[in-house]
Amino acid sequence: MINLIGLRIEGLAMDELTFYDQSIQRIAEIMRFDLFSAAEYLQEELQKDPDGIQHLASIRKQFLTKDDANTGLYYFIKDNYFSLQTDDNVDALICMVIEISHASRIHYQLLAFEKYNPEQPIFRKYPELFQKIRKKANGNFDYELIRLDAVNFNPLPNMPKYKAFKYKDSVLYIDSYLDSTVPFYLMHKYGKEHLHIRLDPHYISKKMPQMPLEEEFLQPPNPHWIERLIIHSDQHEGTELFLPMHTEIGNEWEHLQWSEYSKGIRKLQIVATMKSEGNGKHFSMSFEELSEEAIEDGMLVGRMIHLDAIDSYDTPFEKVRLNHLDLAVNIYRGESIQERMNSTLASGKRITDASVRTHLIRADDIMFSDLLEIANMFFKSKTMIEEWINYQFKFRTEDTESNVK
Repeated sequence: MINLIGLRIEGLAMDELTFYDQSIQRIAEIMRFDLFSAAEYLQEELQKDPDGIQHLASIRKQFLTKDDANTGLYYFIKDNYFSLQTDDNVDALICMVIEISHASRIHYQLLAFEKYNPEQPIFRKYPELFQKIRKKANGNFDYELIRLDAVNFNPLPNMPKYKAFKYKDSVLYIDSYLDSTVPFYLMHKYGKEHLHIRLDPHYISKKMPQMPLEEEFLQPPNPHWIERLIIHSDQHEGTELFLPMHTEIGNEWEHLQWSEYSKGIRKLQIVATMKSEGNGKHFSMSFEELSEEAIEDGMLVGRMIHLDAIDSYDTPFEKVRLNHLDLAVNIYRGESIQERMNSTLASGKRITDASVRTHLIRADDIMFSDLLEIANMFFKSKTMIEEWINYQFKFRTEDTESNVK
C-alpha cells in the first residue's frame, strides 16, 4: 500500500486521506489477500456496504494518475468483479485491490516472524501443538520451531514449493521461505526424531492448495582449511560472492547469472570460525544469501544457514559430525537495508541486526557433508553455490583425479 497521509492534494482534506489509508490497512489485515481475493472481497462488500466502499473509491478517484491500476490483470479483474461499475470507479477499485493485496502481503510476511504464543490461530485451534515446541538443551522453550514428528508434513520429492499438509481437519503450512526439499532430504536420511521445523502460526485453510508448478567472488575462499577443518583458534575464514549485472550475455552461464540477478539475488557471504572452549575447540560456520526480491515492499531478504561442531579440529571433512545445523530467514527494513548491504559476514566482524528473523528448520547430529546438498536446496542462487563449492572443495576434485591415476 502506498502511504497517502503525507500527500498534499488540493481539495482533499487530510483527515480523508488518513481515513482512506487506515481503512485499506484495516481491510488488509482481515485475511491474507492476493489480487483475486482482494477483488472478491470488494465485490462482496459492494453488495453488503455499498456506501462504505463507494466512499473509499470516491476518495481514491481524486488522486488517480495514468500509472494507477497498472496490472496485467486489469481487464480480467474488471470483467469478473467490477463489470457493473463506471470506468473511473473501476480504476479506483482496482487501485484499492492492488493496495489491499500489497499491504496484506507485507502485514502477513512480518506476522509470520512472531514468536509462537497460544493466541496464534494454529495454537488456538490445536493447543496440543503448543506442547510440541522445541525444548532447548537448557530446558527453555524455543518459540520458533516445532518438532517435525508432531505433524504429518511429508513433502513430495523435487517439489520445493510444496508447503501444505493436512493436520486433523485443517491444512497447515510450513514457512514460505523454507524450500521443502530441505526437510525432505533430512527426513529421508535421518528420520524426523531430531528435526524441528517452522510452521506459519497464522495460516490455516480448509482445503489443500493446487499442486505448485513451477557471480563472481569479492573474497575467494581459502580451499585448504576445510579439508581437515584446520582453522587456528580465534581466527576466521571468510568468503563473499556477488552476482554481476550482465549488460550483454555471451554464454549459458552468464544467462543463468542474469536470470538470478533479475530475480533480486545479490550476494552470498560466508564465515567460518574456530574458538577455544575449555580443553576443546568449537567450530561454527554461517552463510547468508542477500536478495532484493521484496525490496519494493521495503524488505531485504537474508536466507541464512548456521552450523556448529564440537571437537572436530583436524578432522577430515567427510567424517565431521555436526552438533546442529539450522536454516533461518532475516528481514532487513529501513536503514538496516543499506547497512547490511554495506557489511559482510566474510570480515568476521559483527554485522547489522535483522529487523525481524525466524528459524525455519533445525537438524541435530547430522554430517557436515550434508551441507553441500542443503545449501543447494535452500539458497536461490545456483551459480554462486556452484562457484563456492568448486573453489572451496578443490581437494575433493584433486582426490578423485589422484584415484583415477
